[in-house]
Amino acid sequence: MIDKGTALDSAIEANDMAAKMSLPTGRRRVLVLASTFPSRVQPIHGVFVKERVRAVSQLADIETRVISPVPYFPPIRAFPRWYPLSQIPQAEVIDGLEVTRPRYFLPPKIGGYFHPRLMDLGIRRAVDHMFKSFPFDLIDAHFAYPDGVVAAMLGQKYNRPVVITGRGEEIARFPRLPVIGPAIRWALKSATRLVAVTEEIGRMMEAEGADPSKITVIKNGVDTAKFQPMSRDEARTRLGLPLGRPLIVSAGYRLEIKGFHLLIDAIPRIREIYPEILVAIVGGQARWGLDYTAELERHIRENRVEDFVIMPGARPPHEMPWWYSSGDLFALLSSREGSSNVLMEALACGLPAVGTPVGGIAELLRDSRLGLILPERSAPAVAAGVISALQHPWNRPQIRAVMETMSWETTARKVRAVFLSALEEVDRNRNILHHNGVE
Repeated sequence: MIDKGTALDSAIEANDMAAKMSLPTGRRRVLVLASTFPSRVQPIHGVFVKERVRAVSQLADIETRVISPVPYFPPIRAFPRWYPLSQIPQAEVIDGLEVTRPRYFLPPKIGGYFHPRLMDLGIRRAVDHMFKSFPFDLIDAHFAYPDGVVAAMLGQKYNRPVVITGRGEEIARFPRLPVIGPAIRWALKSATRLVAVTEEIGRMMEAEGADPSKITVIKNGVDTAKFQPMSRDEARTRLGLPLGRPLIVSAGYRLEIKGFHLLIDAIPRIREIYPEILVAIVGGQARWGLDYTAELERHIRENRVEDFVIMPGARPPHEMPWWYSSGDLFALLSSREGSSNVLMEALACGLPAVGTPVGGIAELLRDSRLGLILPERSAPAVAAGVISALQHPWNRPQIRAVMETMSWETTARKVRAVFLSALEEVDRNRNILHHNGVE
């Protein structure tokens, strides 16, 4: 049975004490393997991974180092989507975290099927070098593919426990692919412990053959210090937005799965009740997936809502609380979603939300104090849900209070309990082998 957090919560204090009593040095060294991780060049790429790692690293008995592999790409500006890869530093400090970025060869199209082997070849020297100065006790991998598969390989090589966090598409879709699917299933079975960021992902892991006793559901946290409510008028003034119009905010990469087109298609119906409605779609092009900007622009033209939609592009992290605080409602209309960071950030700013009935969106919005779950993912359902939500008397301070219980610090303590459980299992197995005379 999947541990959804209740037992974990009750065990955290016991683990705190056990950690101090059982560890000779008082600290455990954790190697983080995360190809999805921010850099100076791409500061918002994988912020959610960085935030969890940072929160865990701030615990007194955990020390971390990050290896974030980067596919090699030559510095050719004619390829604006891939050129930034060539500019990412090979080593830097991000939010106090030491990050090493070895390069590896990844050919287009077919490379994805051999991604773990290619990544492993590219990072071997860096991992060997790190192990000499930082003999890690545990490997913490983010996303089951390719990082989780590589982590399982490293775990066997260094005889170290491995914790893999499943975060979304790599669990929901990738297992159905040839070559990739068997590799993911092997990694899930090989890992010492598994973390799922939603209950749905945990069930998917189990369906792919993972031992349910290994799986713990630990949702992403939110930085409640960075994401705080501010005056709606003040936020709009900072952003140059009109003060009197109802405003719906949506955020994320411009991908089809994010459902921005459904929000645009819903505007004509919403305008029947709120004729001056304004929609702000905040976010830019993803490094992966088909850019959907042209399609969004087509939907805007066909619905003749040019005066009712703004798309300011990708915005720096420090600006996002202004966008959330400026809104009357947040909309997240994904076709699939793990533990959504933008949804949690918006709610932390006191902004109520409407969302599609998928993954972490539905799990979070079960709490009716936070928003509404749409019955289906369609433009008519979006229009009806938005109108209903705009007419509802939301308690924004209450929304903020709920989110204050979901900080990254709380998430970090749950993750640390999983780490200690994995380490204790390995120690028990070693003691059994030693007792039986097996080296």
